[in-house]
Amino acid sequence: MSMDRLIRVLKQLSIENPISQFEWNIPENCPILIPAHIIDPYSKNVFLKENLSDVVRADTSLASHYWSIQDWGGIGSFKKNEKNDNRIIKFLAELERTILTKSTFECISSLSKVASFAHPDRFAIYDSRAIYALNWLIFNHSEMPELFPQPTGRSSELAKYDIQTIFRLSKRIVNYKSYKNAYHDYCNLLGQLTKSIFGERGKPYMIEMLLFMIAPTNIVKQIESCVSLKIEMASSLN
Repeated sequence: MSMDRLIRVLKQLSIENPISQFEWNIPENCPILIPAHIIDPYSKNVFLKENLSDVVRADTSLASHYWSIQDWGGIGSFKKNEKNDNRIIKFLAELERTILTKSTFECISSLSKVASFAHPDRFAIYDSRAIYALNWLIFNHSEMPELFPQPTGRSSELAKYDIQTIFRLSKRIVNYKSYKNAYHDYCNLLGQLTKSIFGERGKPYMIEMLLFMIAPTNIVKQIESCVSLKIEMASSLN
């Protein structure tokens, strides 16, 4: 993958889509108090990322872990029970070993929210929208793209264009990363990109926010402008 090309494209997208415009509401039952002078959604989320980490890392009850998934993340289906308690504990252990098991990766959209709050300097959310945007950019700016497995998403805009089908129809050779290292490779890549785009004080979640923002707008527009389907009727039907 050409990092230079990807950086140039993302720099331009960051100018067109300032992450200060990132919008994601924080529930009223937030585990920490956000100062009253912090008003806009982006600044609130940055404050939360930078100040909830101590709470999450020290929380043996896992209450803040579930809050990040259910309340902040809006994934109500991830219920608190013994099975999910063990999933969270197992995930945190696998994070440090840098290799995930298949069963853990199957819940990565949920579990990565915990990692992003616990260690915002190292990890970002493995969000379906972010992966959709990142894969499209890598596909278009790499000679032999190696893409990230995309979790099931909830965006109606992205559902209109199944990106896996587009990649297959392109007839290009496309490889996907293994579930074992996809998440860590994703976070490492975002860590590299954010330094080039947002400076030394940049954090992985900043690139994730940008990718999240541009997926249903810029990326969908790019797909609409350059992808077309020509259907030729079989000669027997003429």
